[in-house]
Amino acid sequence: MVGEREYSEESEEITNVTEELPLSARLVVNYLEFEHLINNKSYVAFKEIIDGTGLSVRTARNAINILRKRGLIDVFLDVKERRRYMYRLNFKNLTHDRVDVTPGLYIIDVGLGTLPSMTFRIYRTLRASAVAFYTDSVPTSYLEFTKCTCAMQRLVNYEPQGFEEIVHTVVSNGGSVALVMDSLLDSDVVRPYINAVYEADHENGRIMMYRVFGVSPIQVALELLMLGREDKVSYRRDSIVIRVITTKEKPQLGDYIKAYVLTFNEGNLILKAYDANRGDDFNGLRAYIIYTRY
Repeated sequence: MVGEREYSEESEEITNVTEELPLSARLVVNYLEFEHLINNKSYVAFKEIIDGTGLSVRTARNAINILRKRGLIDVFLDVKERRRYMYRLNFKNLTHDRVDVTPGLYIIDVGLGTLPSMTFRIYRTLRASAVAFYTDSVPTSYLEFTKCTCAMQRLVNYEPQGFEEIVHTVVSNGGSVALVMDSLLDSDVVRPYINAVYEADHENGRIMMYRVFGVSPIQVALELLMLGREDKVSYRRDSIVIRVITTKEKPQLGDYIKAYVLTFNEGNLILKAYDANRGDDFNGLRAYIIYTRY
């Protein structure tokens, strides 16, 4: 803890070698890491990569080709299983940064919130947390997957002051607390809780706060925009479905929880909340991020 505000913008845990990879390739790396290291699989089939990452067949093949050229994955032809290709990471060419979890409040934005998109920083942070508060948009199965021994608490069961008191007690005793949420759905929900921690005045100074990010739907939308074509992908997170659609048309969305529009116009990226009644003069490719109930 320090006497002034500490707010660290920690990016998701990506290996040094993969920092310049496109998002689709990083999704494949994340998925293979968990299959190898957590589920103890030696090799993974192409269909499993498709199902686990949510990528289209073409996008997944392009991602795998990029990883093969960089020596980050090995390929094995399994003649016993209808001559299908199997894939695994080449860990000799991957170097992970050290992941330290020091005392403080870790604000975790799950992004897509699917297990294959969980980064190692999120995994390690949850495993190290004494208490994990979660919003209603985050399924408990996401936290349980890490097999953490933390006390899992539904955020709305606490007032901001009570939340702050728990955070202060845990951190003062050398522990860490996680606040797990989806920033595109929960910003208004978590704001008073974060403000309560920041505004609290204790003799030892303010609590250290860190941001930890998963793979965001905005990243997916941006990559589809950069490809310059109409496309769509979807991800299911328990009872929530996240769809990302690139199109020049204005879609009829029907019932949705929240929706956003991402445009790239004259060198500027603009993200706005979707409004069916709002028009504009932009006629280019748009990316829609749509949250619906399953």
